[in-house]
Amino acid sequence: MTDHERTTLLRALRDQEAALREACQPWDQPAPEGQWSVAAIAEHLEKTDRRIFGLLQSPALRFDDPTPPVLSDEELFSRVSQRTRRAQAPEALLPEGRWHSEQEFWTAYGALRAKIYAWIEETDVPLREGRCPHPMIGMFDGYQWLLFLAAHGHRHTAQILERAQ
Repeated sequence: MTDHERTTLLRALRDQEAALREACQPWDQPAPEGQWSVAAIAEHLEKTDRRIFGLLQSPALRFDDPTPPVLSDEELFSRVSQRTRRAQAPEALLPEGRWHSEQEFWTAYGALRAKIYAWIEETDVPLREGRCPHPMIGMFDGYQWLLFLAAHGHRHTAQILERAQ
């Protein structure tokens, strides 16, 4: 990963986290019938971040797969962050009502994001060479998985803001 890529990732993830913090007010606003609450959306984002961060540190990220990523970085960010396409989250990433309070969520999410930021700043893993497929989109490299976190967070932040209008 180049210094520019590292800086780009960190900026994208920090901007997304800041936008989410702002959008999550009010936290306990009831959700319309059949939709996720703000707390459920936030929990889904935390679970996704935790899962993808784990994937990047596991044998699932393969360095012997020559399959190129299916999207450019720009296409990936644009496609994932847009709310024009709807998809059901995998069962493992569905919210379970884990957080009893907004403060409890932000403490856990902030700690997870701090680990992710530190790892991005320090890692020497050749993320551009590692591959792991996204179940609905196709092959991503390791860098793109981190870019996905930012785009996915923007997508769900937009979901929260749509409800507020």
